[in-house]
Amino acid sequence: MAANDRATYLKERYGKSQSMMNRREQRFVAEMLSMTHQPLAEILDIPCGHGRFTPQLRAAATERLVCGDLRPKHIQALVAAEPDHGTRIETVQTDLFERLPFKDGEFDLVFNFRFLHHVRRDNQRSHLIKELARVSRRYLIVSYYQNAALHAFQKRIWRRPGHSHDLPMVDRAAFLRCIVAHGYQVLDDRGVLPGIHAHRVGLFERT
Repeated sequence: MAANDRATYLKERYGKSQSMMNRREQRFVAEMLSMTHQPLAEILDIPCGHGRFTPQLRAAATERLVCGDLRPKHIQALVAAEPDHGTRIETVQTDLFERLPFKDGEFDLVFNFRFLHHVRRDNQRSHLIKELARVSRRYLIVSYYQNAALHAFQKRIWRRPGHSHDLPMVDRAAFLRCIVAHGYQVLDDRGVLPGIHAHRVGLFERT
């Protein structure tokens, strides 16, 4: 898989069985962005990966979009794929398990997608949510995997090379309580494929 080519990566990663997930996730993000009070001057996308959501987030941000990731190749692929015109993009290499290099309330919206289901330790999950909440002054869009027996079973029996057979899932009510405890209310929280897939996407607003 070409790590330095966004189009190739997205085609291989989100083609075939993942294409429906990709379409629904992008639609959910578009709908949630439309639910926010505009304008969103500054947006943080972390981790940004190859920039699957960069076009949507860049269109929503009126002043700057900050794209952060631990892997420089991801950032390079994102920048190479984006046109020169449009909202200014800033990039930063950063570790989500450390304190984020941003001021309190620096962003109107913080976007964290398809990352939490790779976090296995409760203390790391709590740290991440605290940091995302700290650097946002208004909104969070965060995705997570809720406990789902069918999806967990499918993960255990799937034999695709490089496939993880055990992705961390969380209790939905407990996860939402954690978000609320950091000063946010739930505006939307929906399953990507309810009853089949564990992935959920939430939109939260600071109270």
